Amino acid sequence: MAAGGPAAILCHTMSHTRRDFLVSTLATAAALRPGAAADPKPRSLFDGKTLKGWRAAPRLLVPPGKFEDTPPEKLCAEVEKFYADNPAQAHRVKNAGVWAVKDGAIVGGQVPDSQLGAYLISDDTFGDFDLTLETRPDWPIDTGVMVRAHALGSVGFQVLLDHRPDGAIGGVYGNGTGGFRAYPFVVTGDEQGGFKVAKLREGKPDGKFFKPDFAAAIDDFLRAWKPNEWNTLRVRCVGELPVIETWVNGTRIARLDTAKLADRVPGYDPKAVLKRIGRKGHIAFEVHDNGKLGRNRWAPDAVCRWRNITVTEL
Repeated sequence: MAAGGPAAILCHTMSHTRRDFLVSTLATAAALRPGAAADPKPRSLFDGKTLKGWRAAPRLLVPPGKFEDTPPEKLCAEVEKFYADNPAQAHRVKNAGVWAVKDGAIVGGQVPDSQLGAYLISDDTFGDFDLTLETRPDWPIDTGVMVRAHALGSVGFQVLLDHRPDGAIGGVYGNGTGGFRAYPFVVTGDEQGGFKVAKLREGKPDGKFFKPDFAAAIDDFLRAWKPNEWNTLRVRCVGELPVIETWVNGTRIARLDTAKLADRVPGYDPKAVLKRIGRKGHIAFEVHDNGKLGRNRWAPDAVCRWRNITVTEL
């Protein structure tokens, strides 16, 4: 039989089949051996009924220029003492917001008439991860998701959910880590009754900001976002000083490499940031103070809601 005839083809096919079988068998054995890395799987951070796995904390910002040499493990105690020893600020230490579970969602708001913010902080810490959750914020409120957060709550990187006039959604703020504002666009809208909003559109920035490495067009966001409904937010956080990526309802919104901000953020020190927050940190939800924006930052009795919170550790 000539070379390349049916017999040669059959032999070639059998050789490939046997080789594929051996490769598959060896891969399976490697995956099953003790200590082998398994494919990362998502796990829930919220049981839909209780706040188990989370703790409420006051919103205590680190004063500029203070505690720069304080070891991370002592920062909470030192900052709390700083506020407690200041008669005009001592009331903040005991104000941890109002957090509850209603209709299968975490609901966060201000203590009535306090105009003060707070955090809900995960007990667990996370390094590299992919976080997915659903959110339904009232209008107007100023909230967000803290990632790689210090146990204090107010130090880390915040994925913004500023659902208010001239707010940013899906960008990143350096919360106690340089104070930078990196977001693709600013949104505004017309307030309606019942904490709802109509006619979302491009707004005007209320401060200095820059666009992240990837920045979605506002029209892409407006097509993706569902006003006054539940929306899915995805956050991917990877790296020693992380690259943070965000999506809204599957639409990519932003990508920021926080290790490469020294040329864009005056005084930003990547090594100092890493020393303070570490390679792993908490996930936290924010309720903001009213501050100079008054009710446009957080309307009385307004809340934000979070549900179906899952994380995949990478």
